[in-house]
Amino acid sequence: MRINKPVPKMVDLEDEINRDIDTLVDLKREIVQGIKVVSNPEYQTLLELRYLCFKTWEEIAVDMGYSIRNIYNLNDLALAAINIP
Repeated sequence: MRINKPVPKMVDLEDEINRDIDTLVDLKREIVQGIKVVSNPEYQTLLELRYLCFKTWEEIAVDMGYSIRNIYNLNDLALAAINIP
């Protein structure tokens, strides 16, 4: 029967998707932990908006009431505040 051949491929693909999801969940957990160790709440907000909510720099600037240039500078400072091993 030819119908049975695609089933193992589908199971393999499902397993691969589940592994990818697990990897992404672990990565998100690491990002959240990295943001939490930053002591400056303004830095935390920027990092959350950009790297967890995936907002654009323009959206972040509007949300936080800063110019784009200030947001870029703030991002540099916020990233420097994270200790990445």
